[in-house]
Amino acid sequence: MTGMPKSLDELVASFSKLPGVGKKTAERLAIYMLRSTFSDVQEFTNALTNVKTNIDIDEVSYCFK
Repeated sequence: MTGMPKSLDELVASFSKLPGVGKKTAERLAIYMLRSTFSDVQEFTNALTNVKTNIDIDEVSYCFK
C-alpha cells in the first residue's frame, strides 16, 4: 500500500488474514485501532493474548460444529 506507514500496512496485512476479512475491511479495522485510545488497544491485545494463553482450541471446538 503506497504512502501508508509500514506499521499500519503490517496491521492491515494481519487483519486481512482473518477469515472473511478483505482488504477494505482490514484497512477499516486498522484505522479504527489507530484512532482508538491506547488503553482500548491495550485491552484488545490483552484479550487476544489471554485467549491464546489460557484456552486450548479443543476446549471450544464443540462450539463451532
